[in-house]
Amino acid sequence: MLNRGRRHVRAGSAALLTVALLGVALSGTSQAAVGTKSSSALGTKNPAKGTATKIGFVTDDKNAKTDNSIETPVANATVKWLNQYLNGVGGHPIELDRCVDLAEPGMGVDCANQMIRDKVAAVVIGSNAVLENVWTPLHAARIPVFLYGASNAAVVADPNTTFIMTNGPAILKGMPAGVAKQVKAKKVSVVAIDVPAATSYYKSPGPQQFKQAGLQLELIAIAAGTADMTPQMQKLVTGNPKGVVFVIGNDAFCIAAFNGLRTVGFKGVVTTIPQCLTDATRTAVPGSFLKGMRIAATSPIDTPKNPSMKLYFAVLNKFGASNVDKTNIGGLAMFEAVAGLSVATQDLKGDVTPAAIAAAAKSMPWSILPGSGGTHIRCTNKADPTQPAVCTNALLSATLNAQGKATKYTPVGDAQIAG
Repeated sequence: MLNRGRRHVRAGSAALLTVALLGVALSGTSQAAVGTKSSSALGTKNPAKGTATKIGFVTDDKNAKTDNSIETPVANATVKWLNQYLNGVGGHPIELDRCVDLAEPGMGVDCANQMIRDKVAAVVIGSNAVLENVWTPLHAARIPVFLYGASNAAVVADPNTTFIMTNGPAILKGMPAGVAKQVKAKKVSVVAIDVPAATSYYKSPGPQQFKQAGLQLELIAIAAGTADMTPQMQKLVTGNPKGVVFVIGNDAFCIAAFNGLRTVGFKGVVTTIPQCLTDATRTAVPGSFLKGMRIAATSPIDTPKNPSMKLYFAVLNKFGASNVDKTNIGGLAMFEAVAGLSVATQDLKGDVTPAAIAAAAKSMPWSILPGSGGTHIRCTNKADPTQPAVCTNALLSATLNAQGKATKYTPVGDAQIAG
C-alpha cells in the first residue's frame, strides 16, 4: 500500500475526534461477514484477483487540534480484510494512496489535489476537521468520496458522487429532540467543541428544524482544551435548568462539560455521543452522574460480544492493528468508511473508474454496514430526502449504566430504503 503525502506531525494537545456526523454482512452476500453464520468472525474468504485499484485516503492524523492517528492502521487493516474476504472493490484489490492534512484547510486542498493527480478511483475519509476543503476539489473532479459522516450543507446535498455512511441529523437532532419530547422539555442546549464539523448543523439548519419540532435550540460552542467550563455551564443552567443537554466532543472536552454541569447542579437530562465516553471519562466523572445518560451511536462500541464488534476486533487482530485502542470510535469510523466503499461496489463489473464506482454505489442493494451493529445502508439518494448523499436513516440508541457503559444498543429508524 502506498503511504504518500506524509508530513511532519506537529506536537499538540491530545485529541478531539471531530464529529463528522453527525453516530456486518452484505445484502446479497452471506451473513458470515458479521460472524453469525461462520466459525470465523472474519467471514468466508473471497479474495480480489483483478488488477489493483488505487483508492485515496485522507486523514488529519495527529496534530495540535486532533488525534486521528488511529485511522491509518485501521484503514490498512480494513483494506487487507476487504481484499482477502470481500472481493476488494468489484473484484479488484484496493491499494491505498494516503495523504495527511493535519487538520489545516490549505493542506486539505493539497491532499485533494494529490488524489486528483494520482488518478484515484475514489477517496475514503473517516473523521476530518477540514472536510469541506478536501471534498470541494474532489467533487469538482467527480471523484467519488465515501465518508463516515458529514454535516456540511454542500456535502450532504450532493446526489452524484458523495456517499455518507451515517446520518448526522439523525444523531445531532434525533437523539436530543426525541429525549426532549419524552421528558416534555422545551429547550435543548448543545455543548459542542468549537469546530465546524461539530457546530455547523446547529447554526443552520438546526435552529429551524428544532423550532419545527416545537423546541428551542441553544448552541454553546467552547474551544478545545477548555479545562474549566463552569462559567459556560452556569449560564446554561440559568437558562435551561431542567431541560435537555447534548454534549459533543472528545473525552477531555466532555469530561470538562460533564463536571461543569455537576458543579452548577444541572437537574435536566444529559445526552451525548460515544466519543465522549472513554475510560478516562469514567475515571474523571462519577458513575452516579453517568448513570441514565442517553447516547446516540453509529456502532455498539461498548459491547464486545456484538457480532459487529467481534468482526472489527478480528480484522484489527488479524491484519496488523492489534495494538490500537479498540474503544476509540475514530477507528470504527474509519472502518465503516472503508468497508462502506466495498459494500457499495459489490456489484461493480469491469474497469474500476470513478464513474463506475459512483454508478455501482447508486444502484447498490439495501446492505448491512460492517461495524454498525446491524444497521443498513443504501446509497440511492432516498434514505433522507433532505440529504441526498446520506446512505442511511438509522442510528443506535443506548442508556448508560452506573459504570458509564451501554450494555445494549437498539437500532432506531433502520427502515428499508427504496431503490
